[in-house]
Amino acid sequence: MKAEQPHIAILGAGPAGLVLAIALARRGLRSTVFERDLHPDVAPRFNPDRSYTIDISGHGLKALRYIDACSEFDERMIRFKGLKIPGRGTEEWTLPGWTGSRGDILRALIAVLEERHDSWVDTEFESGVDTADVQAGTLTVSPKSGPARTRQFDLIIGADGAGSTIRAALQEQVPGFSVEAKSFPNYCTMIELDRVGNRLDRNYLHGLSTRPFCVAGAIKGDAGPESSRWFCAVGTKDHITFSSAQEARRFLQERCPRVVEFTSDEQVDAFAKRTCYHIGRSLNCSQFHGGKAVLIGDAAAPYPPIGQGVNGAMESAMTLDRCIGEAGTQPGQLAEAARRYNAAWKPEADAVSWISERSLFENRCHTVRALATSMLGLSIFEQAKSADIPYSEVRRKAERLWPLWAR
Repeated sequence: MKAEQPHIAILGAGPAGLVLAIALARRGLRSTVFERDLHPDVAPRFNPDRSYTIDISGHGLKALRYIDACSEFDERMIRFKGLKIPGRGTEEWTLPGWTGSRGDILRALIAVLEERHDSWVDTEFESGVDTADVQAGTLTVSPKSGPARTRQFDLIIGADGAGSTIRAALQEQVPGFSVEAKSFPNYCTMIELDRVGNRLDRNYLHGLSTRPFCVAGAIKGDAGPESSRWFCAVGTKDHITFSSAQEARRFLQERCPRVVEFTSDEQVDAFAKRTCYHIGRSLNCSQFHGGKAVLIGDAAAPYPPIGQGVNGAMESAMTLDRCIGEAGTQPGQLAEAARRYNAAWKPEADAVSWISERSLFENRCHTVRALATSMLGLSIFEQAKSADIPYSEVRRKAERLWPLWAR
């Protein structure tokens, strides 16, 4: 008898959702991906208000190898070779890795999906999900044109980011499902560095300051493979605003003068007007599944940035696909796959959140500890980049060194 094929919905065509859709297709499973935004090929590659450069390494590399996507990243992104950090020298990255914008990452993944797996994945861009019944497995979807309608699925994957509709439905509809919210003093304001020229190596991320925490990185430009655009994330413990460009320039000159070296007056003026975003929120879910729904990526566990957001999100998608392969691909076996995924990934997501809480912007204790542990070879942030060490093991090792990594 022919095995019954499940009908799987994926909410969100971000890195986690696209990696999962590709992985399921390689397994011979069909899925429908719903995304409220534009197709990556027509959407802007970056948002100057939020486009800090993302590095794909360790855990992200493991996920891309899993879906055989490395060649597309070689083509569309800049090769990542490490971090240059004030006071710590250079942390070399010798394995394959890439830097770019979130839009670059999505374009690379959608290319893999459409060129190799288009017959297995239906993508519905500019489609919003109004409501979800996670017990029944139904979604009410509003497409760009036409009326909203309710659709039935055997499994609903919430890959819809920190403001997840599916997580909210789980919290409302599944007894015992709870969410703990935390808030930390981490804020970020972006500035474009338009006068870098050849003074910084585009294959590295560059720390330009520790207080505020400034990290600069390049993304591919529009003028050919060797052109670059540079962006710097200015991380502060307070929400900052400026009354004028002059005030913003004084702030940069006094607090992070290296940024001024690489920035024109025009970009300083844009920085003065730019929104300062609070990026210090984290959510801890009691579980990552319920009914016919599962959470991956930021929908499952958003946390303050430590360079693992996209990397961890893609690995979570890989982990769910593996659990589906282990439990079985028929509709009646998906609940067991969800349980296996929860057991496998929740300790990892909790560990990344734990690590992120020990790297807050402009926290003098955290800065000194990061420098000292790096020199001693005990940095949890460096260890977290390695795909060979699970995040949970990094946390266990750090906890054995209490009180070094205590709060």
